[in-house]
Amino acid sequence: MPQRALPQPEPGTGPTAEGGPVFKVLGPLEVWNGECRIDPGGARQRHILATLLIYADKVVPVPRLIRAVWDEDAPCTAGNQVRKMIWNLRRRLPDSVRILTEPPGYRLVVREGQLDSRTFETLLHRAGAAAAEERGEEAVAHLSRALGLWRGQALSGLSGAVVGSGGRDLDERRLVAVERLTDLRLLRGEARALVPDLYSLVAAHPLHEGLRERLMLALYRIGRRADALTVMAQGRAELAELGIEPGTGLCRLQERILNDDPGLTLPEPPEAPAPEPTAPQPPPPAGDASREAPEARGQDAGSLPYDLVDFTGRRTELDALLALGAGVTDRTPAIVTLTGMPGVGKTALAVHAAHRMAAAFPDGRLYLDLQGLTPHSAPPTLAEALRHLLLTLGTPATEIPDDLDGRLIAWRRAVAGRRVLMILDGVVDTASVRPLLPGTGGCLVMVTSRTVIGTLDGAVPLHLAPLSEDEAVGLLGSIIGAHRIEDTAQARELAAVCGRLPLALRIMGTRLNTRRTWSLGHAVRRMRRHDLRLRELTLADRSVAAGIGQCYQRLSPAQQRMLLALRTAPSGGLDERTAAHLAGVGPTEAEDALEGLVDAGLLLSLPRPGGYALPELVRSFAVQEAATPSTRPAPVPLRAPAGGGPREHPRQVVEV
Repeated sequence: MPQRALPQPEPGTGPTAEGGPVFKVLGPLEVWNGECRIDPGGARQRHILATLLIYADKVVPVPRLIRAVWDEDAPCTAGNQVRKMIWNLRRRLPDSVRILTEPPGYRLVVREGQLDSRTFETLLHRAGAAAAEERGEEAVAHLSRALGLWRGQALSGLSGAVVGSGGRDLDERRLVAVERLTDLRLLRGEARALVPDLYSLVAAHPLHEGLRERLMLALYRIGRRADALTVMAQGRAELAELGIEPGTGLCRLQERILNDDPGLTLPEPPEAPAPEPTAPQPPPPAGDASREAPEARGQDAGSLPYDLVDFTGRRTELDALLALGAGVTDRTPAIVTLTGMPGVGKTALAVHAAHRMAAAFPDGRLYLDLQGLTPHSAPPTLAEALRHLLLTLGTPATEIPDDLDGRLIAWRRAVAGRRVLMILDGVVDTASVRPLLPGTGGCLVMVTSRTVIGTLDGAVPLHLAPLSEDEAVGLLGSIIGAHRIEDTAQARELAAVCGRLPLALRIMGTRLNTRRTWSLGHAVRRMRRHDLRLRELTLADRSVAAGIGQCYQRLSPAQQRMLLALRTAPSGGLDERTAAHLAGVGPTEAEDALEGLVDAGLLLSLPRPGGYALPELVRSFAVQEAATPSTRPAPVPLRAPAGGGPREHPRQVVEV
């Protein structure tokens, strides 16, 4: 849908503050100092900082900080630990940040423009003043700018009663702003442009009657009277689960729609351009705003993860995905598989493309992690996955069948005739995917997997290689700041030792941001050592080695032995004969193992026939794996020597 650009932020309302860092709580907690992102520390310190920001410029008592970290299970040393965490925060944050010790606790001093939630409140106040003086255009601009600050749920990723309560309060303020902006745009006759956003908002907040009223009114004004009444019926069913009836506002609006009340009609102005869609709206990728499809920016992404603000490169692959989404027909669903080695950025690309295509799939944008719905959970069963999808699509919990067959039928009915975009992330095999595919057209399904999936009939394969050298350097610059990569040679070498993998570059960029004394050269020297390389590329819950290790565990014993044998292979590439010699196997066995490693994303296939290359980070993993006795392959012979003599012990073959 056509959109117009928002006015530029006024002084004091932008995302940066003069002379100091910027704290962001309207989404995941982030701290930025100019173009450099600051790591405030581990989960406990992040809870401390989040609590200080929730009560910015107010004294937060130590007992409240203790509850923010431990809830009701605080140890006897909690007070001392809080004091130590405050000390660590002061050490990590720039000197301009003032965390004052004021009995009975601590106070974080925040200046104008330094905290995004404060900027949000300032813009809401300006919008209210403009609306009171009937300056509608200015009020819309302020509200749009305010909602543009949001990157997801407030303080998402942090838990606990204290931080959770503060995050919910901010989220409620966001909904108030959404309602105000929606009302202003309805008055201006922009009902048609509002419908997709309102559908997504109602799906995310099914018990919010105010949003449901506004969706019904917008649908009625564009001539979709039956759809408006259907929205009412769905709301009544949702509320019935709680044993309550719809409120007076919803019932009165339903009656007016049934009676075709002329007071509800407000014609849209011809060719009226629509303003930027309402929250939640991820910011466009840095340096790529001119190429964004305007109709896809700012859409509520349903259950999609947030988009990366510094997404870089992948122009060819992204264009292919956007073209596939634009060409979806009503006959069959479109399916695309994104494969590649661990850390190559499959999920990031799928999520970025999904946000770009959000407007084309107004009935739902669904994300399902088939490696686990939470970071430490086991992969969901098919029944759990179907329940998750049905709930996300708006099916009441009481209407979801208990048996698997019933859920399959309910899922196909729920998605039939709807334009839905799905991301099935971390797929291990096609058996876990096929039952989840929509049975009708109008849908796009993106499947990400580290393993080549060749048995999804009709799927378009898209294999991701590491970033190009220029893309890798560009991503590194967007993370640590372009001014820190003036030495292009060192930046290119650091990108090379990171395997030009987005995950590795992000981890190393974070290390450079938190270790301001490190130069690019120092980082390169550390990364040149195989014994340090993978340790450097592990940070908090991010780890290149963990991803490679998961793929390694899924290999057959013969493939595992081949991978360990290849740790001494030439860096420029190898062929089947070289691999067979290193592993002590015949050509056929070598070819089978090599192709299995390619399918697993641990070996690159070169353009020339029979040519392969071992990524250096995978080589580092193989070196460490072979040096760990407890993880060496079981003593099963690789092959029987000719003549029926004694079989070679794998230790003699692998440890070359």
